[in-house]
Amino acid sequence: MPTVINTNLASLFAQNSLSGAQNSLATSVQRLSSGLRINSAKDDAAGLAIAQNMQSQINGTNQSVQNLNDATNLLQTADSSLSTIQDMLLKLKQLATQGYDGSLNASQKLDIVQQMKDLNTEINATASRTQFNGIQLLASGSTIDAQNSDIKAGEDITATAFSYSSNGMAQTGTLGSSAGTYTVSLSNSSIDSLAGNTYSFSSSGNTVTLTGTINGLATSQTVTVTDALPTASATNNITYQTLSFSSFGVSIALATADSAISTITGTTIASAFNTMSTLAFNGSIGTISDVRLQGTGPGSYTITGSTVAGTLTMSGTINGITTTQTLTLSTVTANTTSTLNFSSFGVQMDVKAYGSNLTATGATGLASLIPSLNPGTPSTTGQVVVSSGANSDLQFQSGPTSNAFVDIYTLNVQTGTSGAYAGTATQMTTLGNRITGTSTGNLGALSSNDTISTWQTAFQNAAAAADNAIDYISTQRATYGSQMNRLSYVSTNLQTQSTNLSQSRSAIIDTNFASETANLTKGQIMQQAATAMLAQANQMPNVILSLLK
Repeated sequence: MPTVINTNLASLFAQNSLSGAQNSLATSVQRLSSGLRINSAKDDAAGLAIAQNMQSQINGTNQSVQNLNDATNLLQTADSSLSTIQDMLLKLKQLATQGYDGSLNASQKLDIVQQMKDLNTEINATASRTQFNGIQLLASGSTIDAQNSDIKAGEDITATAFSYSSNGMAQTGTLGSSAGTYTVSLSNSSIDSLAGNTYSFSSSGNTVTLTGTINGLATSQTVTVTDALPTASATNNITYQTLSFSSFGVSIALATADSAISTITGTTIASAFNTMSTLAFNGSIGTISDVRLQGTGPGSYTITGSTVAGTLTMSGTINGITTTQTLTLSTVTANTTSTLNFSSFGVQMDVKAYGSNLTATGATGLASLIPSLNPGTPSTTGQVVVSSGANSDLQFQSGPTSNAFVDIYTLNVQTGTSGAYAGTATQMTTLGNRITGTSTGNLGALSSNDTISTWQTAFQNAAAAADNAIDYISTQRATYGSQMNRLSYVSTNLQTQSTNLSQSRSAIIDTNFASETANLTKGQIMQQAATAMLAQANQMPNVILSLLK
């Protein structure tokens, strides 16, 4: 190596070694302080990608365990109610057997029948109230077809935007003999807030004031009317101006015409409003805020109305039998909600009225407007279209991938054949019919005048139906029990997977403190050694001074 001053190669080598030692030491400090071997993509690009993919699987697996815990709790909720229902069925079987006791008189047997009817009612009530997070578990049923149904939640009940009176303003008209014509327009956002109310005009000089109530608040607004000025040569002068009552969302466009070449003052135009002093709005006068189904079978049910009688009639087919039900309407108060209950069909509608003109016999009343609704696909108006009433399929994801899930089916164990407590299981509806049915062979048809044979037949039928219902509930409980066992195994497996995945991810991304502390010690020693050697290398050019003496 030549002896030179400008280039100190030994110092450069020492600087490079010191830089490398410092970088290695910084990496060790970072890993030991964070606990992670990979703190950025540059540390291990492939390892980072693998670790993040594993983290995704771990998150999905852990959430799936929570999903399955929810599913298990849901099944336990359903099973506890099924256990109660089964106890009532066992009691029904006992009562049906007791009714076959020849030592009982007719009055005592009727008491037994009444007790059986009460138990039947409670079975339906228990099924109806068994819910998990709002989901019906034992009374699942049909839903409104949002695409095809005319009657559905959120549907507006609309009528003509303006109403007419003997001295009120129409949507368009003539304002006085010489004040010209007008056109009233209403912003869409104001239709509902003004609906059902009447507003009055008054004038003072060349101003017009609109007064009325908006959402319960008294409101008034005054605007100025300008003069309609003539031109020198025209024979038919038309002056256009707009009166904007912005507080109400109402605009009135005026076109003032006069064949004479003279001024029509704003005062003259304004005074014409005194003869057309009122303005009333219908607009969107109501909304179907909710439609509820209680055991309604799938199909289409049509609503018709009579504005003369003030009635609404629902008609359709239930269990192959043509059925109708008529409701008589009463006057509806503005800003209130009324419930229309077609109990024979298990259909309830909540109607929110914006205007007090929603009367039973009015031309714009419920009896004429609801039957005319037709936003759905069918050409027939006023239809309630109900989709399939099959049991609900609840799916719970049971793994990190979206195609891994467990199916749990809700039930309908109610015993009615129509209305609010209509069931779907034949074993349960047969039992309900044997208890409450009024045809021959059912307990509901019995009286104290019936023969012993008739009583025995009815109790025999009820006992047999109770046995079938008990077997059905036992089968459903066994199904739910096996599903709970299955979920327990799946959950255990997923927890094991999560543990193994976490271990694998840890091997990739976490710091190995045993080896990294050794690297830290090595880095510290190398840094000290490189620093010492750099100091020595920087002193090496001093030997040249001895050559210059």
